[in-house]
Formats: sequence, C-alpha cells, structure tokens
Amino acid sequence: MGRVLNEMNASGGTIAEKVKAYNDANRKVAILCNHKRTVTAGHATAMEKMGERIKGLRYQKWRLKQQMLDLDPTLKKKKGSAFFEIDEDLDKEWIEEHQAFLIEEQKTKISKKFEKDNEKRVADGEKEMKASELEERLQVVKEMEKKFKKENKTGKVEAEARGATVEKLENSITKIDQRVETMSLQAQDKEDNKEVALGTSKINYIDPRLTVVFSKKYDVPIEKFFSKALREK
Repeated sequence: MGRVLNEMNASGGTIAEKVKAYNDANRKVAILCNHKRTVTAGHATAMEKMGERIKGLRYQKWRLKQQMLDLDPTLKKKKGSAFFEIDEDLDKEWIEEHQAFLIEEQKTKISKKFEKDNEKRVADGEKEMKASELEERLQVVKEMEKKFKKENKTGKVEAEARGATVEKLENSITKIDQRVETMSLQAQDKEDNKEVALGTSKINYIDPRLTVVFSKKYDVPIEKFFSKALREK
C-alpha cells in the first residue's frame, strides 16, 4: 500500500477525487490479497437511486439555466442555444415522473413538519393546530404542481427566487456541477467496490499510519477514511 500511495499524485483534485484515489489504491491491495465479497442484494437498487439523484440534479441545473433566460433572453445568443438544451436522457416521461416525485416529497415534508409542530404544542400544553392549517401549508404543493404543468406546456421556466440574478443562478449551477461530480465519483467508487472487501484490507492489512500520512499530505479529513470508533481505537 505504501508503494501504491507513493506512486500516486492526488494533489489538485477535490476531496471526492482524493478519496476515490485512496480507495483505488486500497482496492489494488484488496485484490492482491484476494479480499472478495458477494455483491449485496441491495447494490443494484442503491446504484439506481444514486443515478436518479444525479439525474435530478441535472434537471435542476437545466431549470436554473431556463430561469437565466427568463431574466435575460439575450443570453441564448451570447452563450449559444446548446448551453440551454436539456440532456437527452431527461425525456418528457422522466421529467413528469420526477416532478411527481418532487411534489410528493414536498407534501410529505410539510405533513411531517405539521405533525412535529403539533406534537410539540401538545407537549407544551398548547392546543393542537387544526387540519385547516395543514391545508393552508399544502398550498405550496398545489402551486408547485401548477408551476410544473405550466412549464411542461410552455417549455419555459420563470425565475423563482426573490431577487434572483443571472450571476446568482450561475453560482447555483456551479454548485450543482460540483455535487454531480462528487456523486458521480461516489457512484463509480461504489460500483468498483461491489465485489471487493476494502474494509478488510484497510483495517487488518494496511498500516493506519499510511492512511494518516495520505490524509495530511493531501489535506483530506481523516474521518473520510476511518469511522469514529476506528479513530478512537
């Protein structure tokens, strides 16, 4: 492991890239030591969920770009129409399914918050809020539903945030790009490790001091490699 780490150069990358580089080195050791494992029953489902989350972020990115156009239509000429096109795999059917998921997710979030608020009121000796309060809170979901229907019909997305500017939207897009990159690396790492027991080599065969050296050399938090229990041990 020491030789593998010495040969690699993980400087200049993101934290996610450095963690993947470390795991790649660990994987080489695990394969050499024949540390195999059976692919878990939930692996395919987990990978599918990660893929859907990444697609959701790319859809969010497209909506932000459309909001930029809403604020400044001349951007289409300045940046080129290709910049504002939606990814081919985000087709009409997927978009409608994802919108339904977002609506249901928001509805669940509001309902749970309402229940929690009521539980606190009861615990504090106060009167519970009426169902009408929940209905009022759920108006946000109805507005969300209307908004999506309008977007699907017109193909346009109106700027949402109060005080939105092109610059702010571009900053949000940059952050989404970073999240997509991080999640894509994590997904690739998970797929590469599905039949390799990295934990066995990392805990029992690799000198933990090598991991600490890597952590300090490339400025990666040690908790990215060791759980709290292992760090204390």
